[in-house]
Amino acid sequence: MGKTVAQIATYPPREEMLRRSLATIAPQVDQVRLCLNEYTEVPAFLNAMKNVEAFIPEVDYKDVGKFATTPRSDDLVFFVDDDILYSEDFVSRMTQIGAKVGLDKNVFGVHGTIYGTGIRTSKLERKVYNYKYPLKATIPVEQLGTGTMMALGKNVAPLDFMLGSQKFVDVRYARWLYQRGITSWAVSRSRGFASGIDREEDGHETIWKTFTKNTPEHVFDEIRVFAKNK
Repeated sequence: MGKTVAQIATYPPREEMLRRSLATIAPQVDQVRLCLNEYTEVPAFLNAMKNVEAFIPEVDYKDVGKFATTPRSDDLVFFVDDDILYSEDFVSRMTQIGAKVGLDKNVFGVHGTIYGTGIRTSKLERKVYNYKYPLKATIPVEQLGTGTMMALGKNVAPLDFMLGSQKFVDVRYARWLYQRGITSWAVSRSRGFASGIDREEDGHETIWKTFTKNTPEHVFDEIRVFAKNK
């Protein structure tokens, strides 16, 4: 097995949230690869975090920046978000579940989705196993959220495939996994395994409000590739 690696993307207005999020995930992994969209210099607070490899991309990748670096095939990659706090046993428990089910043709996450029949007619009908709530059993799902997800490096979609999927990276990645016969699992967990930083109070926009709530037709087309009820 290679390194445990966390991959994350952010931009300047979320710096305080990023600081809080990194404090919970960085101590649990060997390395953090941090994409600093729209930054002109690396924030000073990162100097004290020796395992954080921060880089400023030439273009603004937005959330696709999580895929801007290429892991080794045997790395254990954790996709994380700048607005989520991770429990102290997040990495160890995810790793334990992954080893039990098998890492080769499976990926694992906390925020899972199964789409309903409404997808056939472009209605956003779905069952969501939200990362904020407990789940009694580890279950197969059609899509995982890339803010609380784990995959072997060989099961990480390449950047050139993910380009153009800003705001719907979860859908694009789910499509890539499905087309390669890789199963997505929402893991069993207790409340607090992962918890959100309150974005509404901080005045930060949410992808749900600005994009997902009014999902474009081209995104439905991608969902229908892997949704059972297409």
